[in-house]
Amino acid sequence: MLTDITASILNWIGWRRYQPKPPTRIDHRSKNQDVAVVFVHGFSGNVDTWAGFIELLMKEQRVNSWDIFGIGYPSALRIDIPNLWSADPDIETLATELTTSLSLPPFNRYQRIALVAHSMGGLVVQRAIVDAPTLASRLSHVILFGTPSAGLAKASFAAKLKRQVRDMSSGSSFIKRLRADWAERIGVVPKFAFWVLQGDRDEFVPKDSSLMPFPDRVRRVVPGNHLEIVRPSDANHQGFLLVVEELTGQYVGRPAIDGARLAVELGNFQLAVDTLWPRAADLDDAALISLALALDGLGRSNDALTLLESHCKRTSSEAMGVLGGRIKRRWLIERSNDDLLRAKELYERGLEIAESEGDSAQAYYHAINIAFLDLLSAPATSRVPIKVSTMARRALDHCANAERTHWSLATQAEAYLMLDDMDKAEELYLNAIGSADSPRAEQSMYSQALLVANRVAGRDGIRLIENVFGVA
Repeated sequence: MLTDITASILNWIGWRRYQPKPPTRIDHRSKNQDVAVVFVHGFSGNVDTWAGFIELLMKEQRVNSWDIFGIGYPSALRIDIPNLWSADPDIETLATELTTSLSLPPFNRYQRIALVAHSMGGLVVQRAIVDAPTLASRLSHVILFGTPSAGLAKASFAAKLKRQVRDMSSGSSFIKRLRADWAERIGVVPKFAFWVLQGDRDEFVPKDSSLMPFPDRVRRVVPGNHLEIVRPSDANHQGFLLVVEELTGQYVGRPAIDGARLAVELGNFQLAVDTLWPRAADLDDAALISLALALDGLGRSNDALTLLESHCKRTSSEAMGVLGGRIKRRWLIERSNDDLLRAKELYERGLEIAESEGDSAQAYYHAINIAFLDLLSAPATSRVPIKVSTMARRALDHCANAERTHWSLATQAEAYLMLDDMDKAEELYLNAIGSADSPRAEQSMYSQALLVANRVAGRDGIRLIENVFGVA
């Protein structure tokens, strides 16, 4: 007989039988050339993950000598229940499938192959390399974007429901064997060009997992969250430029600004300040935020705010929100009380400025983030604090005076979650998703909604959000 938990899970997913598709291949450019670059997607992604990246690459004259492919594999957010439907393969099986695919036509004709992978796809690639010396000997480049090479602590809670999530868990036997085998068979200096990239706003994969398993010389940090790092808006995207310059043999090392961004991620704040402060007037907003974070890390909070107010192209309130958001994301991963207090201080100051200027859009952004921090930092067993409910209503008031957008709708939905009005939250989230202008926006809504729903309503809240966002 099914347990209550299992029964509720089956009801949640509606007894839908999921038949995963076999590995897929997309031939973006296949001209029987000597070299090929192959893109591999991440967990719950598909071959479209890299679509914008590859579209730009196809237009880049410098890489015309490379054929370009995408390889996909079964990976969905639906849970695995063996014997009820076909479950997604574990990562080891996916690695074997990748090795097999690359040993068959058309790939077996290429003298050299470059592999570019995102997220869990990087684990698939690494496992394939350590298991297949023949494949490793044919590789020219391996570039990993946002790959949890040391695993994910946050994946442990779902490890029993999903094989691929189990393998990504930081304490899993898969991760332990992968790191040991990589050290033994590949070593510190691979025979192929090797890079690992981290997004400076990645909420999914922390730097300890994507960067720290590898030596400093192969680490890079680029602007963006977990999805944005593989979805360039133009050819000046730093991750895109690295790939192009690597494939064309033009990469000459880590630019100073990139090195400073990496220093911020690794907590070497003085190095970042020494590098960026002298050129502050010429920095773009992303680099200015990195410099502000470094100043903040050195206890120079007033300098950080003065810098943003003086040089950032954003309004003062918006710049504080960006800096607060970066510190908030760091707090969610590392749970430093100093980060919590600093993020709240920035949001509170930003709210004060936005309200004084009559900027309702910025005001609701700051208000909902203050409520979010107060909610997530309260004891897990306590009721929703009154200050959270009060700030949620304040966010709703500002939404009523702002332009109706997918962000204002999502903010209202989140506020109603905090007020435990699940029906209203569901209605507003559906409207927000329907008007969202990109998958990135939906992902951002989903990640924060899940945390709030879980804190307010537990399993019922999670089921609501998963259903609304089409995960169940």
